[in-house]
Amino acid sequence: MTLTNEDLLAISQLLDVKLKAAIQPIKNEIQTLQSELQTEIQAVRSKMHAEVHQIKLFQENVIMPQLNLITDCYASTYHRYKDSVEGYEALLADNEVMKTVIMEHSEKLQKLA
Repeated sequence: MTLTNEDLLAISQLLDVKLKAAIQPIKNEIQTLQSELQTEIQAVRSKMHAEVHQIKLFQENVIMPQLNLITDCYASTYHRYKDSVEGYEALLADNEVMKTVIMEHSEKLQKLA
C-alpha cells in the first residue's frame, strides 16, 4: 500500500492536532509557574527593600551616633595623650640632666670624703 501526498498531509495534520493537545497543558503549567515565580520575586524584592530600609534606619539611629561618640572620645583622648607625651619628653630630658648633676655631685662628695 502506497500513501499519497494527501494521505501523508492528513496524517501530519492529525499528529499536529494531537501534539498541540498534548503540549497545551504543559504550556499552561509553564505560564502558571511563570506567574507564581514573578509573584514570589516581587514579594522577595519587597521584603528586601523593607529590610534594607530597616538596616539603614538602624545604621542612622544606632550605629552612627555610637560611632560619633567613639570618634569624639578617641579625639579627646588623643589630644590628652599628645599633650602628655610632650610633657613626658620634657621630663625625660630633665631626668637626664638631674642624673648628670647627681653623678657630678657624687664624685665631688667622694673626693671631699
